[in-house]
Amino acid sequence: MRIWRLAQPRYAPDLEGEGARLFGGRWNSAGAPVIYTSDSLALAALEVLVHLPQIERHKERMPRYIAIGVDVPDSLIANPGFASELSVSESQALGDAWLRSASSLGLLVPSRVIPLERNVLLNPRHPEMAGLTVALTEPFVFDDRLGY
Repeated sequence: MRIWRLAQPRYAPDLEGEGARLFGGRWNSAGAPVIYTSDSLALAALEVLVHLPQIERHKERMPRYIAIGVDVPDSLIANPGFASELSVSESQALGDAWLRSASSLGLLVPSRVIPLERNVLLNPRHPEMAGLTVALTEPFVFDDRLGY
């Protein structure tokens, strides 16, 4: 499966989960590193766009990013079928438990932005992480019309 991550150029291709470790996220508590990716580039773009502060979207130009494609064998991604209606505390507890267990390199989770779509969490401390390589990096610029 090819998974996608959008990162600002200064962080690309960070596959260490440092931002999520520092601040936490929907599927992890602060202190637990995780790499948030999506199963499509379009979903990765939406996941970034909803987190851009409104003021950033109204600048003359949208921020520039790097699209990072990583190929991960399907066999290394667990699909527990989590419900999309989980609260943040419930999803963080599930994500933290998965990270501690190191039972799989990746975890398929529902997107909050589009619940029928899936994000893929990567555990940067999993032994299989060392075997992953970035398959593709391309400049990515949001269309300026998305900011207005």
